[in-house]
Amino acid sequence: MYPLIIGGIVVTGMLFIVYKLLSDRYQLRQRVKRGILLTNHLRLVVEHCQKHRGTSNAVVSGNEKLLPQMIQLQNNIDNLIGSDMSHSLSDFPQWQSFIEHWPRLKQHALDKDLTPQNIVRQHSLMIDGQLMLLDDVMRAHDLHRLMLDPCTRVSEICIDTLRVAETLGYTRAIGSGVCARGTCLAADRILLEFLRISVKTTSERLLSEVKLINNTDLTSSLETSSTAIRQQIDALLEMVDKHVLQRGQLKLDSHEYFTLSTRAIDEVLKIFSIIIQYASKQHTRMI
Repeated sequence: MYPLIIGGIVVTGMLFIVYKLLSDRYQLRQRVKRGILLTNHLRLVVEHCQKHRGTSNAVVSGNEKLLPQMIQLQNNIDNLIGSDMSHSLSDFPQWQSFIEHWPRLKQHALDKDLTPQNIVRQHSLMIDGQLMLLDDVMRAHDLHRLMLDPCTRVSEICIDTLRVAETLGYTRAIGSGVCARGTCLAADRILLEFLRISVKTTSERLLSEVKLINNTDLTSSLETSSTAIRQQIDALLEMVDKHVLQRGQLKLDSHEYFTLSTRAIDEVLKIFSIIIQYASKQHTRMI
């Protein structure tokens, strides 16, 4: 009698442990899946705010032709904030800070009542907060568990990619204002020279990091993207050297500069897309 009871208790206990392990694993997969969706969503928010920084700086600096584009970006950001996906971010203080700050900054851009330096600065602080939020979201949803190889975490390569894109975005914003104004002031020249060095060093560091990823599923696409990144960044830095960092009246249109800068940023963001799409499809076996 007693052996049967003891045996039943042992079996029940084992079944409970198995159930708990399976339940925990299911919840982890769901949490990671949700985190990947939120990561993609936040990337779009960051990308649109970066574009708004550049266009609003150009508009405030005198390029009225970019006003419709700036307004469209504002509408896009408002839509992203109002989407169902954004509701999942309401518990994060950085998200609350952003949605409180954004309406004021948007109105300042429309009213043109801030200096170009101030409007760029406020955008940059806002974007830096969004990148910190992204890091918090990825940690909260256990994306640090996803490994591309024994050494490379999905979360780290994604954050590093967006940091390089932000350096390029800052360069785009400053250069767009310079081109709209038609002259490169001493303060702009110092900042652009610093950013030129920063773009070169951070992008090369990222490409070295990407090259070390030991994942045969990704090798080809990452190599192709890395080549395109070098080409577009070299083209941007050449434009900065020859057409922006010059004394006297500039002849480069801010829209042309913005477009070339955006190509470089888009190529960098392709690395992010490659990594996050792979994680989305393979996350169940990467945990």
